[in-house]
Amino acid sequence: MGSLVAGRRPLTTTVIAWGCLVIGVPAATYTVLHHGTPTLAVGVVVCLAMLVMPRPELALSMLLVIAPVAAVVDSDGPALPVLVTVGVVIVLFRVALRGFQPRAHLALILLTAIAVTASFLLPQLMLQADRSWSGLASFLLGLGLLAASAIAPPGSRTVAYLIAGSGAGVAGYLLMRGEYVNDRLTGLGLNPNYLGAVLALALVAAVGLARFNRSWVWLLAALPCAGAILQTLSRGALLMAAAGLACVLLVGRPLWQKVVIALTIIGVLMVLPGSLDAVEGDLTGNRTSSELTANSEVRKQAAMLAIRVALDYPLRGIGYGAFPGYAHSPSALGVYINTHNDYLRLAAEAGIGALALFMALLWLGLGRRYAGDQLILHSLGVAYSVGLLFANTLENLTVTVPFWICLGCLLAHSRGRKITPSSPNSLEFGKLSSIRQRP
Repeated sequence: MGSLVAGRRPLTTTVIAWGCLVIGVPAATYTVLHHGTPTLAVGVVVCLAMLVMPRPELALSMLLVIAPVAAVVDSDGPALPVLVTVGVVIVLFRVALRGFQPRAHLALILLTAIAVTASFLLPQLMLQADRSWSGLASFLLGLGLLAASAIAPPGSRTVAYLIAGSGAGVAGYLLMRGEYVNDRLTGLGLNPNYLGAVLALALVAAVGLARFNRSWVWLLAALPCAGAILQTLSRGALLMAAAGLACVLLVGRPLWQKVVIALTIIGVLMVLPGSLDAVEGDLTGNRTSSELTANSEVRKQAAMLAIRVALDYPLRGIGYGAFPGYAHSPSALGVYINTHNDYLRLAAEAGIGALALFMALLWLGLGRRYAGDQLILHSLGVAYSVGLLFANTLENLTVTVPFWICLGCLLAHSRGRKITPSSPNSLEFGKLSSIRQRP
């Protein structure tokens, strides 16, 4: 009798499992059927592959490769959202049937989804704005992917391998294809800034693997990523890469080495002709100083407007997706422009509460110390968090799939033993030999 009781699944997990299947599968099927036979065939193949995999987390690993491939093959179509939907539904279904322990961060993810959805349906300021459901759906799919990754996290090293490998392949493909708009590299259906964000994450992952796993062959994968980032001429992508590489290269070193490296970087910037402005000019190619100044000025105005809107409508914002239309009104900027800062976008469009919930998720995932391969995922999360200061990428699945999976893995690992300076895995004193690879 005791064994039977122990083997029975809680009613809540069964309800969640079948709820995911009943709600998610018809929605995904409708989307696939609505967009033709090729998408249907791919969806069926991927769905069957995810169902027969021995572990549900392997299905999430598949998405890291599927995302760039789907963007290359069907950049403007629904292939990637459909496949992400199928993956999330199958993983949640299999995990819920197996049973899992609810955690605080899952409640935060759910509250974030509710807050953003409420802002879309019941904004504080009713605008006659043409808001698309696709942006909201993509953001909610990302949160679903985050929840699935937190419940069934793939291996940290596997995630880093796939991000670096697929990113290097995409970078090589784009460089050979040579598609440029205004002398800036484009591809995957993304503008240069968004493409730069994808490549920046791949670069950080490749360099992290080279350092922490002492596998220097990954530097060969980093080279095309770095070259492609420079060809995008994206200042935001450069800062993303710099932040991620700083985490990878500085962590675990003695304090004196950190100080020397930091002073060296500052000194090089000071002695270069024209200091930082000249460096920026070299990295932005044919983008004239007047173009860069005008671009920066309008972004500053949009940021200031977003702050004012967030303070005026702090509860539910003006509605998710409504800021460009609001900025275009004569009473605002008179320019159709987004915030170019996803933190400010959440605050202005969904309310300060939605921003606070999202920041809490970032803090739970990134506000801890990690060891080994988890340090690479932590560096990727830091890089992407910096990138959110300069772009609105949260609703673009091609860019965000690696971020959501990395953050989910970190949330899952944050439940375990906290690393202290006395721990053999600690990187506080810079002993690289203490770093141990984890599968």
